[in-house]
Amino acid sequence: MIAEDRVIKKIDELSHWIRWQRLLRGWSAKQLANEAVKSAQKMGHELHLRQQSISFLEGRKIKSIPSWIEYVEQAFEDNKVDSKLAEKFESPLNLKSEKISEFQTKICPNKLKLPDEISLKKLLLALLAPVEDNIPWESKRNIANILAQRLPKGLEQISLFQ
Repeated sequence: MIAEDRVIKKIDELSHWIRWQRLLRGWSAKQLANEAVKSAQKMGHELHLRQQSISFLEGRKIKSIPSWIEYVEQAFEDNKVDSKLAEKFESPLNLKSEKISEFQTKICPNKLKLPDEISLKKLLLALLAPVEDNIPWESKRNIANILAQRLPKGLEQISLFQ
């Protein structure tokens, strides 16, 4: 029950933060959804986000942190506001500090190109997001971080496991 309370608190913080950032920019929920879709396209991802999803999050009708949240944060980052108030309220998820770099790749000996560690972590985190609502978000982030660090090495040494 305590883990569920933390998730609810994090969703509450997130909904306040999104609403605040949206209002600072004078955006409607529909415009935020469109900007998030544009940000996803810039990162080479396809996203079908609608105004209704933003409204559900702001209205606290979503019970888990959505996988599209990183694109919303990137949309805010792409459209900065010159305001001291915007700096005061950073994302409750702190995704900004782990910003996805522009398509950096790591070349493995087997000619398999992997995304850089941060991008790989984001990918794994997005895959873990819908799994088991009772697992705290921080635990999922830690799992994604560990996997992102160890997966390239594991793939290099895959013959050991065959």
